[in-house]
Amino acid sequence: MDEDRQKIIIVGAGMAGIAAARELCKGHLFDVKILEASHRAGGRMFTTDVDGVPVDLGATFIHGSTNENVIYELAKQFGLISGSGEWRPMWNESTTSAILTNGEPLPSKTVLECWEKFLSVTDEDSLRASPLWAQQYNDLYSYLVAEYPKVLEKDDSTKEILKSPYYSGIFECFLKFQATLEGVAECKCSGIEGIYCDLPGIRDVRFDEGHAYGCLLKMLLEDLPKDTILYSREVVSINTESNPTMVKCKNGDQFEADHVIVTIPLGVLKRRCLDENLVSNESPLFVPPLPADKLKAIRDLGFGQLGKIMLKFDQEITSRYNLAPLMFLWRPEDKEDPIIKQSFPWATEFITLERIYNTNLYETWVDATSLSSIESASEEEIAEAISYVLGKMFKHPVPKPVGVYKHGWSSDPLFCGAYVTHLAGVDTSGCIFTLEQPLYNNRLLFAGEATIKEFYSTVHGAYWTGVREATRLVKIRHQLNSRQS
Repeated sequence: MDEDRQKIIIVGAGMAGIAAARELCKGHLFDVKILEASHRAGGRMFTTDVDGVPVDLGATFIHGSTNENVIYELAKQFGLISGSGEWRPMWNESTTSAILTNGEPLPSKTVLECWEKFLSVTDEDSLRASPLWAQQYNDLYSYLVAEYPKVLEKDDSTKEILKSPYYSGIFECFLKFQATLEGVAECKCSGIEGIYCDLPGIRDVRFDEGHAYGCLLKMLLEDLPKDTILYSREVVSINTESNPTMVKCKNGDQFEADHVIVTIPLGVLKRRCLDENLVSNESPLFVPPLPADKLKAIRDLGFGQLGKIMLKFDQEITSRYNLAPLMFLWRPEDKEDPIIKQSFPWATEFITLERIYNTNLYETWVDATSLSSIESASEEEIAEAISYVLGKMFKHPVPKPVGVYKHGWSSDPLFCGAYVTHLAGVDTSGCIFTLEQPLYNNRLLFAGEATIKEFYSTVHGAYWTGVREATRLVKIRHQLNSRQS
């Protein structure tokens, strides 16, 4: 009976690959292997342990607290989230500290009123309701620069902010925060009208304290047969000229396959499929090369870049200072600080510092503006930069973090970035549709967050694509069995 099972090779053990394998292994119709380039599963889900606390250095949130979200439902099923509770704003008047980088505090109420108005002009529904904006402005950056002040001007409680010397710091903070969602530096070149669909419920759900994506991953992997995932098997060639398809790994291992599901990140497809991105002695990933329309989709689609840094402070920091959460509101003159300019000019990219539950751990996000410098900076340099900037803001020395944790997603050749983003002037929907189409009579299939137009950039989107391609193969197998019987 085993001889009749079709051989399926899944390239990549991220969420799409794992979801596909879980579906394909249910009916024992296939011989399934996942070839994973690294030593771990999860892809852009990466949880590390800091003093017994699971910390996500990659994917962090579950987007949408609804039974329509497979990840939310799985997390609830496994007891990783409570599944209850009302929506709470990320920043609120009682806990948020709004401090200029010269140490001058600003009224949190005023800053948060500005934030609410910023949300109103970046709301997806608002953008979709006004398609003329997409014609009037070149990108999201130019739209926000022009339209956000108009909203502030209409309200007596916020219009005076426009005349203040700290407006630029407030706007820049909000802009960079939005840029971490878009994956594009300062939202420049970001498309205004998005195609992403928000699911109902809480937009950004965190796992309950003590849990993280790694906990969900562990539960999902338990359903896979032993040795389904082969680690340290970076795929260097997928040859569909041979029959069956031949998949070759960097270590020399080769695998025959009736069907191959490719789930690697868009950034890697850009690196391994486009001639202009191939490095010396590196050959294209696919033999023969992908069709021209698929290569164009890979070239045109935007792949977002952003960074996340986790910081561990000692108990003294937690008890003495209000860091939960803290906005970095930079004054232009503080960016000219000689120490910052000489030692860590990228420190001006820090946006916020937010506490992770009731711990001594804090996270800060940075957009793509100086990401390469931040990813290449040492942990010691980042600790010194944070300590120095906080010292300026609190007007007295602040001890350095005792731990710095990060992963260079953009500089890692196995990822080359974060997730798909919608660029101005690009038919993102059309590109994603082209990318998701199978080739060569379903011998080559594609999954991953870059292949689902409504939920690109999300973990639940990646999961659904894995199920989609697995379902496609199951249907084909059943049709074949029906014809043979």
